[in-house]
Amino acid sequence: METFEVEKQEQELKRKIRQAYPNYRQEIDDFLGREAYGGLLEYYQSQKMRELSCIENDAAILAVILSIYHMEQQEGMEHGILSGIHDLKSAQQHYLKVKFLMWRLVFFDESSELSAYVAEHHVSVHFLKYLVHTSAFEKANTAYKLAMMLKAMGSLEEAFVMLCYVDELSPNEEIVFCEMADIFIQLEQYENARTCIKKIQVPSEKLLEYQNKWGISDE
Repeated sequence: METFEVEKQEQELKRKIRQAYPNYRQEIDDFLGREAYGGLLEYYQSQKMRELSCIENDAAILAVILSIYHMEQQEGMEHGILSGIHDLKSAQQHYLKVKFLMWRLVFFDESSELSAYVAEHHVSVHFLKYLVHTSAFEKANTAYKLAMMLKAMGSLEEAFVMLCYVDELSPNEEIVFCEMADIFIQLEQYENARTCIKKIQVPSEKLLEYQNKWGISDE
């Protein structure tokens, strides 16, 4: 009986909050339509949005999107998760689409749709890292798959950043240092490539495979 009463009180509180703020979606659309992202971030610091983000899925998802946007801005990115977004529905669809396609990559090794979407839209490494951190069961493996996808797309700098994230999640993996070195060799940054190779603590046949690919002998 006590549990029922608590749940009843919680539902009544949620009803009152929703009733008090019926127009928040339109207010969000107004900010996005004007590309007033700074104002939207400030708007989300209000008590109203803090309360709504705890009970309303729409508000909660946009709170996540704004967290990613804030990270991108801190890194000085000109384009990011909100680029080309002018309403709440589009923002949600963009976020959920990337999340869904990342799961397809994880569970089915299907990367073509995600790589095509990343190529056509503004999907930053910060966005992908956030999804790995919050949504991936095997974080290091997922991040590595994303790094290899980005590398195959020719986004070498982004791939390297993702490989650094893999190294944070699962330190000192030989394959990660080999892939880092491979990126540097493609960029003709040979000293950086050597530095990556030297980080390998216990070399195996895997390093030999890469050295054969590069046309170099064991140093």
